[in-house]
Amino acid sequence: MSESSFREFFRKAEESIVYNVEGSILDFTEDLCRVMAEKDVSRAELARRIGTSPAYVTKILRGTSNFTLSSMVRVAMALGCEVRIHLAPRGSLTRWYDDMNPYALRSVAASTSRTTPSEQPAGALVEAA
Repeated sequence: MSESSFREFFRKAEESIVYNVEGSILDFTEDLCRVMAEKDVSRAELARRIGTSPAYVTKILRGTSNFTLSSMVRVAMALGCEVRIHLAPRGSLTRWYDDMNPYALRSVAASTSRTTPSEQPAGALVEAA
């Protein structure tokens, strides 16, 4: 396959629904793996929290589960997170920055340990193409 025909093949793939759906699944599962690692939550523990089997969590992490908005929200809530959906112009670079509300930081600090809001992380910057 020549370089120009490969570029054309890839350009057509990028315009397909399947390619874009798989990209969204990959984004979600990467975020899910990151949050699970940050919070030291195992597959078995996540399964317990959402009331399902560890095998189902494995399907989610592999991206082979048929995601619904409801299932994504349920998983996110089990990890103390929210699902955020964003429509962006095709080809744009999206930068996500999670900045905690100062009032939320106080309630998190009060409900966990002796940390103060100033000791809480300021947020995470995640870039997605």
